[in-house]
Amino acid sequence: MPPLGRFARPLRRLWKIPVAREVDAELAFHLEMRTREYIAGGMDPAAARAEATRRFGDVAEINATCQDLGRRRDDEMRRAQWISELGQDVRYALRQLRANPGFAAVAVLTLALGIGASTTIFGVANAVLLRPLPFGEPARLVRLFGVTATTDQFSASEPDYLDWRAQNRTFADMGAFMMRNVSLVGGGEPEQLPALGVTPSFFRVLGVRPLAGRVFAEEEGRPGGGDGVVVLSHGFWLRRFGGNHRALGQTLSLSGASYEVVGVMPPGFESVWGADVWLPLAPAPTSVRADHGLGVIGRLRPGATAARAASDMRDVAAQLTAQYPESNKDYSVRVVTFADWLIGAELRARVIVLLVAVGLLLLMACANVANLLLARAGARSREISLRAALGAGRGRIVRQLLTESVVLSLVGAAFGVAFAVAAVPVLREAGADSVARINELTVDWRVLTFGIAASLLTGLLFGLAPVGALMTGSGGGGLHGRLRSGARIVGAGRLRAALIVASVAMAVLLLVGAGLVGGSWMKLTRVDPGFRAGGVLTAQLTLPRVRYPEVERQEAFYTEALRRIAAVPGVRSAGATNIAPFSGGDTGIPFTVVGRAPTGEGEALEASWRSVTPGYFAALGVPLRRGRVIAEADGRRAPKVVVISETMARRVWPGVDPVGQAIRVPRDTTPWMVVGVVGDIRDQALQDEPVALMYLSFAQVTWPSMWLVVRTAGEPGAAAGAVRREIWSLDPTLPVAEVQPLSRLVSAAAAEPRFTMLIFALFAAAALALAVVGVYGIVAYGVTQRRREIGGRLALGARPRQIVSDTLRHGVGLAALGAVLGLGVAYALSRFLATILYGVAPTNAATYVGVAVVIVSCAALASLAPARRASRLDPVQALRSE
Repeated sequence: MPPLGRFARPLRRLWKIPVAREVDAELAFHLEMRTREYIAGGMDPAAARAEATRRFGDVAEINATCQDLGRRRDDEMRRAQWISELGQDVRYALRQLRANPGFAAVAVLTLALGIGASTTIFGVANAVLLRPLPFGEPARLVRLFGVTATTDQFSASEPDYLDWRAQNRTFADMGAFMMRNVSLVGGGEPEQLPALGVTPSFFRVLGVRPLAGRVFAEEEGRPGGGDGVVVLSHGFWLRRFGGNHRALGQTLSLSGASYEVVGVMPPGFESVWGADVWLPLAPAPTSVRADHGLGVIGRLRPGATAARAASDMRDVAAQLTAQYPESNKDYSVRVVTFADWLIGAELRARVIVLLVAVGLLLLMACANVANLLLARAGARSREISLRAALGAGRGRIVRQLLTESVVLSLVGAAFGVAFAVAAVPVLREAGADSVARINELTVDWRVLTFGIAASLLTGLLFGLAPVGALMTGSGGGGLHGRLRSGARIVGAGRLRAALIVASVAMAVLLLVGAGLVGGSWMKLTRVDPGFRAGGVLTAQLTLPRVRYPEVERQEAFYTEALRRIAAVPGVRSAGATNIAPFSGGDTGIPFTVVGRAPTGEGEALEASWRSVTPGYFAALGVPLRRGRVIAEADGRRAPKVVVISETMARRVWPGVDPVGQAIRVPRDTTPWMVVGVVGDIRDQALQDEPVALMYLSFAQVTWPSMWLVVRTAGEPGAAAGAVRREIWSLDPTLPVAEVQPLSRLVSAAAAEPRFTMLIFALFAAAALALAVVGVYGIVAYGVTQRRREIGGRLALGARPRQIVSDTLRHGVGLAALGAVLGLGVAYALSRFLATILYGVAPTNAATYVGVAVVIVSCAALASLAPARRASRLDPVQALRSE
């Protein structure tokens, strides 16, 4: 260390008198002056000293107080000096950025990409996983499902819900709900509203108070006690009444009946339930126990756990099985926390994978900026050594370098957060149909805090690279040795190469993930759903029971509506079903085979079912395999018939022709005759295997809420107006909802994996760009550093082709090493992607080989430009440059 730098700090310490010595000297001076005054007044020295001490007070206490004040003064001075120096460092850092606009632009854009992407994905994780649910004490909320050996989960019957509520020992309360569609008439075209019928305990269980008015009273949850009252969602209240509190007490015409508005729920509450209005629900113990239509929620007692509640409910289910063996045989109860129910394991896994991916992207950004700073550090080493020689301590220099890094990262963070703010609406729109709670995505204080913390952390991370290179570089004496020798930072080249290898390895990880997720998406889009969605228009109708109380009137309406729609020009066929493919619903029922002995324990037969009209199969394009489909002759008074899927035929009648066989269902003593077998369809999730499915005649199982399925000769949307007109010609007060091409419903079924694929593709593209820029930077920097060597080789007769080859070998070698490391890590971590992949193995060899080829090829292209520039150097100029 140079003399000035070595002795400056000790000299400063010598000049600064310690607080204790300063206080002792000050107190001694005061006592001495007072003693002299008393001596001058005629007192002897001993008495004068004693009197001065007595008059002065407790010297020890005064000494301690003064020392404390002195230390505080010194601390304040040090803080003021530190703040002043920090201000100088920040101003110097900003001057450095202005003086090097090219470096600043590349570094800021790199950091903006990494910090912006990580902040955006953290926002998704915050909205989906971290933001508290809009309920009171959500950790105590659970969802209850019925389960059997063959059915994962289903709704509860009204009597079962009442028994669950009465017999359990672990729940503070339970509530029930049922999805409904109601028609709103008045104020324009009729509108179908998503509604939820709920028990009065529903709101109490959730722990949510209304924003205005009240929720349902207990008497309104008894049969006949809640007619005519409705609670509105916050969104519907704003849309219909403009947020006016005078809405309370007004009436709405819903499905032909008048309802008085008694309350409005707070904002955000409807986002979980997807309802515009809530109506009273009154479960009856006399309802059919085998009719499962209620969703059940519960609030655990304080101290109770979900596992304990599950055990409790299994005991309750066993008691009900013993009491009602015909309807509850082999039934049990599954308890799921609200977080697991609303988010789901697959979505949680997707979000976590995205967080890991964006973390890799952020580390890549750090590595690239660290490389840029290392390149600049070589040019600044003499400047920094000179500052050290003039008295700047090692800590002061380190603080200056880290301040410059943090300032750079904060500037990048500002652009990154701006990027996140711009990306939030796009992500909300892209994930609206697939990601739970994505509508809550916003750049709130948590997201901003994460962005700032990420910028500070990245600033420190990439700032440590040049600090380490400058402080520990070779040159016989470290930093000051380079001042005497004029040496460059020899070890920085190895560090930069290591950073590039790490950056390429992380890019390979992201590219492998994107390749696997993209391949999975391609497999999913090629899945045959078993029907032809192209050219099909769908629409949903719900007949109000007030105006259509008899099933005969419901059947007559749909029959006439389909007849009129089929006659519309451009319509090839028209049908209807109670649940359209991928509309989000399902219905299932247990059954027995006529003439077959009852199945053993755990072998209950169950199947999903659909009520369909005769034109349904032609409109949807479901192929007939055997027998016939539902016909006009299969009316209410005709023998009951059923058409089954191939999967049901294989499972129930393996090796036997099912046509002519008969089944029985609960609550119906009449057997159902199998008259045909049709192809399997996927109508719940594209990635799921086809399930056993049976189709019932709509005339024999009439349903008030139906989906129209209309096959057209041209674009389906062109027939939407005609379909509405034909429906309104029969009933002008009936809303026609969900008018859209069937292909949109099929596309929405794959929306969640598509969302993941798109984000992964963006990350992979960004990672590849960062890796290419990094390889180009280190090769170009290497050429600059080796100008004299390359010039000497050219002067001695080396061919330009050889220079190009050597330079390419350097860049491609680093990329190849990074690719090998990245592929190894990707293979080791591939099992974590298994839960979000479909039809593609996590160790798919083609993906790994393709990624390796892409990354090495891009590295070769990135190295080509500096390699060609090196081969064209003028040997004379290169030798003179040093």
